[in-house]
Amino acid sequence: MADLPPDLFDSDWAREAERRALRDHRRATRVRKARRLARPSRGALLSTLALSLAVVLMWAGFAFLDGTAPSASAPSASTASTSTAPLRKNAEIDPTRPFADTPAAMWREGAGGIEPPPAIPVGKYSAEQVGQFMERVRQLIITARLDRTVLETGDPAPVLALLAPMMVEKLADRLAPGHERKAWYVSERIAPGFRLLPVQPRVIGSMTPTINAEDELVVRTNYLVAYAFEAPEPQKLDGPMDIVALVRQEIEFRWIDDPKYAADAMGVWFGEVDGFSYAVGCAQGNLGFLAPAYTNPPGTNSATPSARRSEEYFDPNIPMPNEDGCP
Repeated sequence: MADLPPDLFDSDWAREAERRALRDHRRATRVRKARRLARPSRGALLSTLALSLAVVLMWAGFAFLDGTAPSASAPSASTASTSTAPLRKNAEIDPTRPFADTPAAMWREGAGGIEPPPAIPVGKYSAEQVGQFMERVRQLIITARLDRTVLETGDPAPVLALLAPMMVEKLADRLAPGHERKAWYVSERIAPGFRLLPVQPRVIGSMTPTINAEDELVVRTNYLVAYAFEAPEPQKLDGPMDIVALVRQEIEFRWIDDPKYAADAMGVWFGEVDGFSYAVGCAQGNLGFLAPAYTNPPGTNSATPSARRSEEYFDPNIPMPNEDGCP
């Protein structure tokens, strides 16, 4: 391989870096560890299907994790319109309107919040090709983060069906039962024993098509999804963020179509990923599952970190937060 050192994960340093990444990922207010899946080089296609990752610790504004910016020919993602509504932390919970008194109340419902920008030519790719790839990415996000069957059963099969076969092979170890934390970016999983309320999650964010250093077409996405959970006695809880869990993910999707690669490498690959959760259950989060904050022991500061105003965590235009509210 020319783009990544061989046997990267055979080193003690790499194993420790990944261990730290997995430990930190599903904390209640910080899951900021990034990974880059190996480009399917000809050498890799002829040798091993083992996963190679580079753990990245860089963050600055919304610069993407590989340090590149959208090319001049790429359409910029429109800045997501954000709510200025305050978060009333101690407001009465209404299970029929769970997002009331949170900034997510003004976001679009479900798939309506995932809207690609107008497609124009990007690099060697036509507007039609760019538009088709953005639609594929849109379907991936909807399936991975909004499909109730995927969320509630934890079965990622519908998501994997939209990825390149070799990408799926590389994810196999991480998708094995008991390894949920390792595949947090593949699909959202509701913790066993918990149920979402019968309302659509609220969504805000953007996607930007561009060309990466390998001249591949990529779509960089930045979406926040607010999920509303059932609670046995909502009247005894402190406020809406006890049942509303917020998940933000910045994920790069790569389109592999170079004929020099094997047929099963063609299609959609994950690139770099980054994530953050706010007002979630710490114990389940550390296992790789999503649960509401009311499950946290008294005194856990998962929904009220002091680094910034609560409303800022709902803003996709701020840099990815790096706070950690779980013990």
